[in-house]
Amino acid sequence: MSVAWIGSQPVSLTDAIQNAVKLLASSRCPVFSLDTDVHGTRSAIALATILGGAYDHTMGRLLANEIALITDHGGMFTTPGEVRRRSSLIVLVGEIPVFHHALLQTWASSKPDLGDKHSRHWFHVAGAETNSLVSKLLRPMKAVPVGGENLSLNAALAVLRAQLQNRQTVSTLSNIDRLKSALTAAQFPVFVFSGGSVETAGLVMLQDLIADLNKKGRASSLFLPADDDAWGSALTSLWMTGFPPRTGFINSLPSYDPVRWDVQRMLREKEADLHVWVSTREGETSPKGGKARLISLSRTDAPTAGAMITIAVGKAGIDHDGVAYSSRIGTFGFVQAIAPSHLPSVSNIIRQLAEALPGKKEFAC
Repeated sequence: MSVAWIGSQPVSLTDAIQNAVKLLASSRCPVFSLDTDVHGTRSAIALATILGGAYDHTMGRLLANEIALITDHGGMFTTPGEVRRRSSLIVLVGEIPVFHHALLQTWASSKPDLGDKHSRHWFHVAGAETNSLVSKLLRPMKAVPVGGENLSLNAALAVLRAQLQNRQTVSTLSNIDRLKSALTAAQFPVFVFSGGSVETAGLVMLQDLIADLNKKGRASSLFLPADDDAWGSALTSLWMTGFPPRTGFINSLPSYDPVRWDVQRMLREKEADLHVWVSTREGETSPKGGKARLISLSRTDAPTAGAMITIAVGKAGIDHDGVAYSSRIGTFGFVQAIAPSHLPSVSNIIRQLAEALPGKKEFAC
């Protein structure tokens, strides 16, 4: 079974590596789109450093929204373990991604065993745009809905903050008095949110609301990423460069700019001449358009459309062992291959590319 192609023609992996190196060496402005495990992300960033390129996540826009809360504002955050053991009041905000539902259901079937040991109560702050499918998750939890007619989630959070401070508002929210009473009684209320359904302004409003509550008591929030792999890439980027994705390298020094190094924008505006697409997500393909040449490292069994070079790579936890971020434990963990295959890892391929570059520099990974 072939794992490498030049255009649509299958070739040996060695030939694909050699041709990819020629493209990398001749590029004046290479950009990387990443969606892979920790070792793959580290390797890609190290290669971008050598080449003086820029990198972003394939979910760059969504990830940038979550990152902006941390970089531009900050907040009060806790861990899943603390929520499970200490919080008797959980307030869900907007939509929570489906892959987090099992975690929430685990909490619903238990009660705190530290601090506030009362039975757990649930509320759900929603906007007019909140997906109705979330009700399937909320039904067994008996979550009390909090929202206003025709109010967006951002607006609902603004009204909620005002009403909790007993300020006058034009609109009102359902069940606001029940939420006030629950917040007064709870020792450690926690607001659970994901950046996928709340815009940056809403995330900031939520953190300001939590800061208000902490003037008289104790409250916190739990951030559940819209995608664990994407957030893992952000943390990996942070420890390697000091910055999240949308970072570029000038004279080998990292420079973070969420607009300048937005890879999709760079491709649309023809600022980049080479696009290195690195994705181990099943069925994910590089975006069409732009004039940049394309090198694709994908979990695929066929050449990527429009790519000059395609190399098939495996996914950590399926094809090979690896390390990945888990929001359930709030940190990185080892993932064992459940169906080991012949596909090489992203880090293995990128190391071969780096070692074959002319005038080889130190590969820091």
